[in-house]
Amino acid sequence: MTAPVQAGPTSSSVGPVRPLTQQELAVLQYVSEGLTYLEIAERTGYSRNGVLKTSTRILRKLDAKSQAHAVFLACQAGILDPKRRHGDHAGFAAHQYRGEEPCDRCWDGEREYRRERRAARKANAA
Repeated sequence: MTAPVQAGPTSSSVGPVRPLTQQELAVLQYVSEGLTYLEIAERTGYSRNGVLKTSTRILRKLDAKSQAHAVFLACQAGILDPKRRHGDHAGFAAHQYRGEEPCDRCWDGEREYRRERRAARKANAA
């Protein structure tokens, strides 16, 4: 039994031994949604063969035995969120981890989170 890959936007993790590229993250997300290689190719503009090769790299990097195992390891490690979140601090952090510009909903959620944290610090200092 292999140990789970440690990655994701947690403070104690350092990322997978071989981090996933943006292309690999996109393909893995689509695989987690149940899309076929052909459907992923149509959505991303890659060839079906390109998606297959990307998928093979993902399996190798995560030391996974199957696509389902790769999705499981990625969710367990925080690389993929089984419930993609938007509009809160976790959604904002996930965007940053993936190297994306956070969406407006996540920016709003992050601002609210920061306001709450400031208020809590002030209350604790008093």
